[in-house]
Amino acid sequence: MKPLRHLSAAEVMAAMPPLAERLVLAEKTIRALNRDAEMPPKIGVHPRQTGSLAHAMPAMLRGGAADGSADLIGAKWITGFPANPAIGLATYHALVLLNDPLTGEPLAVMDAGAITAQRTAAISGTAIRHFLPGSVAADGRPVRVAVLGAGAQARSHIPVIGHLLPGARLRLTDIDSARATALAAEASTIEGIGSADAVPGVREAVESADVVVSLVSFGPDRQALDPAWLAPEAVFVAVDYDMQAPAALADEALFVVDERDQFLATRSGSTFSGYPDPDATIGELLRGDVPASGHRAPRPSVEGTLAGRVLVTHLGVGLADVVFASAILARAEQLGLGRLLPR
Repeated sequence: MKPLRHLSAAEVMAAMPPLAERLVLAEKTIRALNRDAEMPPKIGVHPRQTGSLAHAMPAMLRGGAADGSADLIGAKWITGFPANPAIGLATYHALVLLNDPLTGEPLAVMDAGAITAQRTAAISGTAIRHFLPGSVAADGRPVRVAVLGAGAQARSHIPVIGHLLPGARLRLTDIDSARATALAAEASTIEGIGSADAVPGVREAVESADVVVSLVSFGPDRQALDPAWLAPEAVFVAVDYDMQAPAALADEALFVVDERDQFLATRSGSTFSGYPDPDATIGELLRGDVPASGHRAPRPSVEGTLAGRVLVTHLGVGLADVVFASAILARAEQLGLGRLLPR
């Protein structure tokens, strides 16, 4: 019987792969979706608190070994309670469980807070690298990046932006202006960030931005952004579902998602109201196998940038959690981190 290793939040961070490797893991995940992976849409229950969630996210990645020994199997369990910060608790709590692919034995259980933050930022990075290649815009100036929201996700995204877009000029905004100001000061010290400024609102942040990363907290007011504020060739990465990106943007832009079935299952009621079907998935574009029918063609490249707006919506896929957790487990074993739990 194999040991069951438990990793705390601090131990997960200590075993987290370096940023460049996280980007490799994210691209591996995105390329595998709908090809080498099995991952049903999120299933969940509905806690009583308004706006809360409790989701199970199982996933399997088929490896290269014929006997299945190189496969990855696991699941994330995540809860979100938006009233928690008022009582001094984090909004989200999550665990990842990994299983042996040959026997099904549990191998590890670990805190997934840092995994969620880092894999999400790496998936955003995969999209940015594909749709905005190079470190400077077409006119030779540093890339202008708007970050909407100054919470945990913003903190995990900023190092990725600095890594991929050296010299980037950030404009940050948040409903809490003091939090935006503090994060801007912190971002200015991060490698690759050319400058970072807090601005009072979304419009001030996104106007003339080459890249917009939307990371605002969930709330009742959805699709709040006016597309007229955006630059003609902006790349808009929406991590917050449709809290900012309106259906009108999805209609006129190249509309890309991380996983099609999950998006279609999520598009109901007020969530993604009026949104069209996706034009493609990130993985299809990376693999070059976008179906010819029912999809807009990827925009032609003009001096290293894409012509026209792009909207990338990624809802978070359990496969990324499993891929990241497997790499973290391997590093934790090498470093002697965690506790072996009795069965």
